[in-house]
Amino acid sequence: FKDASREVEPFALFCGEDSRFGTHLEVYPRNSGEVYLCGIGGSEYVDADELRAGKYPPGQVHADPARVKAATDSFSTMSRRLGGTPDTVQACMRPCPPDALPYMGRVRGFTNAYMSAGHNCWGILWAPVSGKAMSELILDGEASCVDLRPFDPARFAKKKSGGRGRKRGEESVGEQW
Repeated sequence: FKDASREVEPFALFCGEDSRFGTHLEVYPRNSGEVYLCGIGGSEYVDADELRAGKYPPGQVHADPARVKAATDSFSTMSRRLGGTPDTVQACMRPCPPDALPYMGRVRGFTNAYMSAGHNCWGILWAPVSGKAMSELILDGEASCVDLRPFDPARFAKKKSGGRGRKRGEESVGEQW
């Protein structure tokens, strides 16, 4: 949605569930006068096998017209000036690890490799603390603003068998008696 005739105030709006339309919109004004909407709901879960098989190649992920209409109808009740027909409609893959927590930390098996990804729909909200934590990890050797252990990129790595003790990837996590 765009209104070039007047400035759009620079405040993001996080809406609750709108049961009339089945949406939970997030409204992001941009300095171009555009307003970006997301949180339309109705996303399909895509598993790793579908991704590996190439079911959703980049540039060929399309918005569900019914969900676009629901978002448009919901937003139009909030803004008479900006509602109506969207100028651009698009869709994307939303990265979400199986436990819905982002990957943040060192990438094991590589020197000086770090990852901060998979923040799902909360990437904008998580950006400040993710940036701070990752900069602390890279510059200081550990993050002090947040415990990164729950976000370890290796948490889904296959467990090594054999030897004494339990392991999570390459990391020992205690004796097994």
